[in-house]
Amino acid sequence: MPDEIRTGKHDLVVRVATLELLVSDLIELLWRIDPRAMDQLAHDADHDLQIQHNRTPLPAGEHQRLRLYSVLQDRSRRLLHRRGRQGEAA
Repeated sequence: MPDEIRTGKHDLVVRVATLELLVSDLIELLWRIDPRAMDQLAHDADHDLQIQHNRTPLPAGEHQRLRLYSVLQDRSRRLLHRRGRQGEAA
């Protein structure tokens, strides 16, 4: 392990961007391998998002609910975006 691990803001932004690209590439590959399973995953992501959106929030956990909603929304957006591009290619 290196003596100094760089954790500056720029380094963290680069690491997050790299992870986002890897996730996008993984989603792309999964769509090619098993489109039906990815359709189901996209449907499940949308369903999870709707459940979270309609849930009555607990008073102490509103910030956690917003964080979870943001993660679920991003998951749904990524999967549905790819599903939309599949339809355009067909």
